[in-house]
Amino acid sequence: MITKVLPFLTLAGLGTAQYVSEPFAIRITGKTNSSIDGYVGSCHAGAAIEGLCFEAPGDGVPGSYNEYYLNTTSANGTQGLLIWELPLTTENGTTDYVPSAMTLGVNYGSNVAVPLFYPGYSYSPGTTYVSVSDNGTLFLPGGVDDSNNNATYPSPVQYLGDLTNWNLCYQFTGGYYYYSIAWVFTQPAQNPSCQPVQLMQEPIAATESVRRR
Repeated sequence: MITKVLPFLTLAGLGTAQYVSEPFAIRITGKTNSSIDGYVGSCHAGAAIEGLCFEAPGDGVPGSYNEYYLNTTSANGTQGLLIWELPLTTENGTTDYVPSAMTLGVNYGSNVAVPLFYPGYSYSPGTTYVSVSDNGTLFLPGGVDDSNNNATYPSPVQYLGDLTNWNLCYQFTGGYYYYSIAWVFTQPAQNPSCQPVQLMQEPIAATESVRRR
């Protein structure tokens, strides 16, 4: 549910009304391995950079490291930036929170990409836009299906539809080696440790939220 309008300034320097959802956790469940059942937890991957690591249900959910938001440009939007807020301690000892948007880190020699949170908002080409279905499933919109292309213009043009190619892999996540979420562009994953998973929104009650808006 979208609840608040924030007039943030994007990294590109353009002002735009942005609608921020209520905080939610992201549940991880295995598509083919039922023993995978946990949560996404933001994990240190570099200077102010975080990965999306696997956390078991008993590891402190919810917490500031696993509260997320969907930032959209319309009040009823279901596609936008997946946001995590980076906590920073100020000189006077208080804590500020810097919004960080998720983007896919592409390895040009692999079909596996690693999602990472970088500080700031940026609605621009190259940004990773995440969508949420009616039942809370996180997916990325597929583009044109080029698997049958040839010299003849395709008619009709075929599209891939909604994709849920999330995987859980042992991999380098930024500068660290973690058990973390990946995006596999085409199956199977080149990384043999990857297992397909579903990512689902899980509401966080107001009494449990660390960073309630």
